Amino acid sequence: MIDSLPRSAHYQNAFGDVARKHFSKEGLFYIDLWPVSGLFLINVSPNVAIQIHANPAISMERPSLLPRFFKPICGGPSLFDLREKKWKPWRAIFSRAFSADYVLSLVPGMVDETLVYCETLRKLALEDKMFYLDPTTLRFTIDVIGKTILNTPLGAQRGYNTLADCMLSQIRWHQPNAETNPLEYLNLARKIVHWWNGRQMDRYIGKELDKRYTEYKADQESKRTKAVIDLVLQAYLPEITKTRPEKLDPEFRAFAISQIRLFVFVGHDSTSSTICYIFHLLATNPKAFARLRAEHDELLGSELSAVSSMLKEQPHLANSLPYTTAVIKEALRLFSPGGCSREGKPDVNLIDDQGNCCPTEHAMVFTIHTELHRAPAYWSRPDEFLPERWLVGSDHELQPMKGAYRAFEVGPRNCVAQGFVMTELRVILACTVRQFDFKPAYDEWDKLHPSKGLQTYRGERVYQIEEGAAHPVDQYPCRVSLRGA
Repeated sequence: MIDSLPRSAHYQNAFGDVARKHFSKEGLFYIDLWPVSGLFLINVSPNVAIQIHANPAISMERPSLLPRFFKPICGGPSLFDLREKKWKPWRAIFSRAFSADYVLSLVPGMVDETLVYCETLRKLALEDKMFYLDPTTLRFTIDVIGKTILNTPLGAQRGYNTLADCMLSQIRWHQPNAETNPLEYLNLARKIVHWWNGRQMDRYIGKELDKRYTEYKADQESKRTKAVIDLVLQAYLPEITKTRPEKLDPEFRAFAISQIRLFVFVGHDSTSSTICYIFHLLATNPKAFARLRAEHDELLGSELSAVSSMLKEQPHLANSLPYTTAVIKEALRLFSPGGCSREGKPDVNLIDDQGNCCPTEHAMVFTIHTELHRAPAYWSRPDEFLPERWLVGSDHELQPMKGAYRAFEVGPRNCVAQGFVMTELRVILACTVRQFDFKPAYDEWDKLHPSKGLQTYRGERVYQIEEGAAHPVDQYPCRVSLRGA
């Protein structure tokens, strides 16, 4: 199973290969990873995925393995892995941070950080040498989400920031395959780095929390925003209004820090990967690139210098770009940054595409988006980059099958910030694609780093690896140039 993959390839690709070679008609199969892990029920069928999210007995509970996976990133229980009873009220609270109206109010801040990103890309274009797009973009996206979460700029694009750099380091050291191989936890150096980074992040966030709490104590109406850090305190303060202790309750403070760490992670990591893959797909599909630029010329005007101020003054324009949205969705389909896992339950069965009944008890139910999104049984021309599939009518052959697209998942535990992410990506593309041309530089990188092993997965050199979310291998070496230069 593993031998057919490049050594660094994401482990989900192995599950996807088994599904395609042996269970393409069923779309659902068991695999027992004892003794390193447990029983998995692997799903690549949209029909089964619909059953999962429609059944409250299974759709609400994350697997018991997840807290172990997320501990180095979040430091403790988080919205991502909380059990249903505790998750529900906090999900309602944090949903306010990503409401449609509030997201539009964040567009000016997105634009400001994107302008810094463009400045970085212009410098790299003038240097005319190979660079790594993913780490450059990670610092950009962590600035965007950091400002959104903490209501204060991080400045990671311009220099060192404790929270940003420790989070980026934590992800680099985060062990691959943590969900499936607990033996990976024996790495002592990793433990030390995780402890140190976690300590620094907790201090940084804790200081911000204490500062905001002091302001709220003095005036609970002051600086009320829907930033995550403020929503946490607003949820906490009504419970202690009468007493107003000098300091935050230590248990609540630790919980709040974990939630902020989670949102910093999920708000930047997969977004950076998606940006890299969008630029790659546009660079290798010139007709789609030309159509995207034409949409921006038509809807945003041909004066590039005016785009940033236009988006700041009319943020709703970011949500009025249909082909841009189609490009984003198609990139997320082809290179999904994550999957979906749920805890199997007694008396909960799933029916595969052949009508077989599959009990979920004692199994982790794992939907592999990377395979589901490319399975020939559910998609027409599945490996082609065709943004127009998101714009055709219901009777067209390219029209996606119901339940087959799950980039942000579906159901009660879907991605709470998907509206924010889609708006952010549209803003970024609006500000960049008519300024820059990207060219993948894997041939150049391979000459500098010769290897005897497999270099492609299903013919794709830009295959995905696990580094938090799924990222392009080798950090996406490329060159960037100014358009028309």
